[in-house]
Amino acid sequence: SRTYLELHKNAKENTRIMKKSITTSLARYFGDYPLDKITPFIIEKYRLERKEKNGIKDSSVNIDIAILSHIFTTAMKEDIVDKNPCTAIKRLKVSQVKDRVLTTEEIALLFDKLQGKDRLMVLVGLFTGMRLSEVLGMQWDNVDFGKGLITFTQGKTGKFITLPLSSYLAEELQRHKAGCDSYHLFDDRKVNHDLVADYSEYFSKLFKSLGIYNFTFHNLRHTFSSLLQSELGIGAVVVQGMTGHSSLGMLQKYSHTGLDSKRNAIEMLTGHVLSVSEKA
Repeated sequence: SRTYLELHKNAKENTRIMKKSITTSLARYFGDYPLDKITPFIIEKYRLERKEKNGIKDSSVNIDIAILSHIFTTAMKEDIVDKNPCTAIKRLKVSQVKDRVLTTEEIALLFDKLQGKDRLMVLVGLFTGMRLSEVLGMQWDNVDFGKGLITFTQGKTGKFITLPLSSYLAEELQRHKAGCDSYHLFDDRKVNHDLVADYSEYFSKLFKSLGIYNFTFHNLRHTFSSLLQSELGIGAVVVQGMTGHSSLGMLQKYSHTGLDSKRNAIEMLTGHVLSVSEKA
């Protein structure tokens, strides 16, 4: 697995982290087998154990086997093995699940119950569509209160994104800054897979404690896209420019890209959410 990971050392950070996590799991199970002794039967046993013993979702198991297959393909190119046993393994069927978004009542719950850093992190996620890793990496240099802009580099695509700040979120951030003596908005630690996983688990438990079930911090991003398009009728091209999705096709899952269009969309979204939170 170390040799395989070395070949991908220049990949994007998220990809490296994902591959390292999966190859660690694969090595733990297959480590005692020479590559040329791993059979489809052994791979099927691995899939069953991952599902039944570890409770891993079918979609994640499919990714495991895809990585294992890639390892074999790489080994074949190096003449280490002459066949790939994964080609005999059929992908597990995964039903398409509609992305979870907040209901009107749940939005009201968040505004009513959350306080402090938790509340502000959720507001940033909901009003910008930023991923959790991007929110955690925010520094005050990324916020331009004079121009009403927030800038960040997307962790997944490496794109540099500039978003308008709604006047409401700008006021919330300024209030937070007055009592913050750190260079970072929320956490001084280096953003890595473990930190993001810890925060993700924390927020999932927090949402559940409020009665918001099967909801993660990343679902705030889905809610952001969904509200803009479904509730407010903002065009997919404008939303794409704000979320940084690489294709409009990605946005279809959530049922002129100038800054003015984005600013109008952000203010509309903020007004809608605040209205909903007050009425519910």
